[in-house]
Amino acid sequence: MKQLFKKYLPLWIILGSLLIAIMMISAKPKAIANIKEFVPPVVETQVLIPQPYQVRIESQGTVIPRTEIQLMSEVLGKIQKVSSKLQTGSKFEKNDPLVYLEKRDFELSLISAQSSLSQARVNYEREKAESELAAKEWKKINGGKASNLTLRKPQLSQAKALLAAAEAVYEQAERNLDRTTIRAPFKGRVRQKMVDVGMVISPGLTIAQIYATDYVEISLPIAEQDLAFLGIPLDGSFIKKESQPYVELYTEFGGKQLSWSGTIVRSSAEIDSKTRMLSVIAQVSDPYQKTSNMLPLKVGIFVKAAIKGRTFNDIIIIPRFTVRNNKVWIVNQEGALDQKQIKILRYEDDKVLVSEGLDLSDSVLLTRLAVLIKGMKLKKN
Repeated sequence: MKQLFKKYLPLWIILGSLLIAIMMISAKPKAIANIKEFVPPVVETQVLIPQPYQVRIESQGTVIPRTEIQLMSEVLGKIQKVSSKLQTGSKFEKNDPLVYLEKRDFELSLISAQSSLSQARVNYEREKAESELAAKEWKKINGGKASNLTLRKPQLSQAKALLAAAEAVYEQAERNLDRTTIRAPFKGRVRQKMVDVGMVISPGLTIAQIYATDYVEISLPIAEQDLAFLGIPLDGSFIKKESQPYVELYTEFGGKQLSWSGTIVRSSAEIDSKTRMLSVIAQVSDPYQKTSNMLPLKVGIFVKAAIKGRTFNDIIIIPRFTVRNNKVWIVNQEGALDQKQIKILRYEDDKVLVSEGLDLSDSVLLTRLAVLIKGMKLKKN
């Protein structure tokens, strides 16, 4: 028996191992299936609300005076006095005296012209009386038709012409005397003074460079794609006051954020050959009037502009980052993700103005997901 056991020992070992394995397999715990329920990601969305929207067009430009001229004298004379208002940077009102010329020579010319005028008047009155007397005398003698010379008509015409010439000389002398005081043609400021006391000036010599300050202008270049949103004539004609688009001008100056209000009054007549852009002209009235919250809009300052253009109805405004290739991801009424093609009216800063392509029951997806699959379920926050 012992020999038989030893002979079949390997067999017994195999059978024992199989038995132990069967016992271990039968005694193992049963696995319980753990099926997790799908939880839709929570996302942020934007409700779509159509609304009227006024387009805003951005531009920039430099403030220039509406009128800038070289102030000149109309007569030859020596400067006797220069007003304190004719200093570089000074301001003046319309008709303010700026330069005084020596008057004596012009006063003497006026006296001489007045004397000549008096003589011409006397001569005319005498010839007039003699002509009337000659007509009466001729009528008394009843000598038929009298000649013009007999009635002294040529002498009367000559006296009348001499009187008119004397009156013209007197008026010219009077005007020249008045021109010895050179006055400001408009309200403005002095850019540069070029004369002083003692100088002899003549017609055509520049006294000062001055510009008007009743209003200033800013040339604002507009991109071609923005012209349609202005709603103004582009032929350079003046825009009626009630139709002038509003423009806000702003800049940072002296550490402060400054702003001014104006209107677009016309467009330029031609397109800039360098930028290929058409400019519109903004106008700001009384720019040098300082208020409690606004500093003067000085000539030469660089400003940015925001022009209020046309108003469109039923516009949906969505963030710019949600749009790619004119498509936007939306969450529909059933909570499923979908992508739609949209019609874009224009881009403005970080906004997109959408005119077509979205339903009011949709919501624009604002959350940036790693995976975007049409039809996937999402939960709105």
